[in-house]
Amino acid sequence: MFFQHYNSLAATKSMGDNGFENNSSSKSVTLLLKFSETNLEITFTCVIFTITFFGAIGNLAAIGKIIYDPKNHTPTFAVIGQLALADFLSVTTTTFIRMTNIWEIWFHIIFISNTSILSSYYYHVCFLSVVRYLITVHPLQSRQYLTVTAVCLCSLTIWISSGVVGTCFTIFRTSNTFLGRIIIDVVLLLTVLFIMILLHVKKIRSLQNSLSVTEQSQRRMNSVVTVIISIFAILQIIIISNEILLIIYFQLFSDEIVIYIIYISFCRMFFECLNFSCNPYILFFSQFI
Repeated sequence: MFFQHYNSLAATKSMGDNGFENNSSSKSVTLLLKFSETNLEITFTCVIFTITFFGAIGNLAAIGKIIYDPKNHTPTFAVIGQLALADFLSVTTTTFIRMTNIWEIWFHIIFISNTSILSSYYYHVCFLSVVRYLITVHPLQSRQYLTVTAVCLCSLTIWISSGVVGTCFTIFRTSNTFLGRIIIDVVLLLTVLFIMILLHVKKIRSLQNSLSVTEQSQRRMNSVVTVIISIFAILQIIIISNEILLIIYFQLFSDEIVIYIIYISFCRMFFECLNFSCNPYILFFSQFI
């Protein structure tokens, strides 16, 4: 069962509060699957890699469609393409980190890369909300200033700043307690939700005064934003819950808490893959609402 990883978590008693092992001499040089011994683990691994496969294909298809279809050479689709790239990199790196031992082989390189990619994902989600809001509420100014070139330059800035943030965040996480991580995760959750919900509400209020936008279009927009926000919020709440349980565990070293941590960790893996895989399919199926 999953509880074979009980021992690996319990071994972190000797690692200190940050939960990272300092001795790198025991790192394996062979890439192995973490969950492949029991039928339940094999099933879970198959589910995760299936979601990752369709997520990678969907995001690559979205990128290809945007690049090769001239009708999609617009500021909105330019941001969607950059978000799809961030999603593709996020779902692939996250899956390999969670499901294999690659973390143990190249810890610092993988951590910085993954953190930078995740930072870019969060930035691009907010950036997409801002672009859609500006195009909808301020269409005349947007046509003048919000060009595809301007959007691509902003996206390039996001990728560069994400690399800087990833490096700084790696230093922070490897030298501080779980409490700092919880604060960052809570701030991240509230900030992204605030930006997305606020701009969406303002956009919908503006559209309600427009005769050119049908009620069906507004319902489609509400459905897309609701699903995306819900999956993101569930994922972030799971991550925060996992960090809180880890704090409790390092205080009490309770066997019962380890069981909860293991289950929450698997829920986290599932929703991480789902969160980074769903966007192209949500946008596709929303056309039929």
